[in-house]
Amino acid sequence: MFITQTLKNLLDKLIFACVLLMGIQLPNFAIQYQQSLDAHYQESHNQLQQYQDIANRYYLGNMDQLLAAHQNNAVAAIRAEAKIITSLIERSDYLQQQLNALQNKPLIERLWHLLNQLNFDIANEVLKNYSLSLPLNSEAIIIGLALAFACSVALQIILATLLSLLHPKSGNNIFHRS
Repeated sequence: MFITQTLKNLLDKLIFACVLLMGIQLPNFAIQYQQSLDAHYQESHNQLQQYQDIANRYYLGNMDQLLAAHQNNAVAAIRAEAKIITSLIERSDYLQQQLNALQNKPLIERLWHLLNQLNFDIANEVLKNYSLSLPLNSEAIIIGLALAFACSVALQIILATLLSLLHPKSGNNIFHRS
């Protein structure tokens, strides 16, 4: 019984420490994700700006007229380019919206946005190039402790429930009051 309890306590502490370290990484991941998102936006914006310059020169800045000229062109290659321009406009708008949702927001709002609106391609890119760090600022510590505490409590409840199901008459049932 003593060895089992000791192992359980060690496992609990190990899981708590691991989740704490993972939780501390979340603010750093959010920063790196936002930087990658910004880099993608800058790239698409720079490409789109070249088409905007053409629209400025020939269509009084009207991108819709530039697109219409491409779509109605007799040359198939130029008509196909209209799809590329449209896709570039949509991507640039999407990336700008994502950046606006993350910039100058409290960490909890940024993490919530990432949880709900994460771009998996960009996230995978960030994870491939991710650099671990131990940011010891208040946001990182609070997020890390909150996740570690929540996981620890959840694990305790799961273990207690499993023990009570496996050994309903033993003293391990925390739901049974003597």
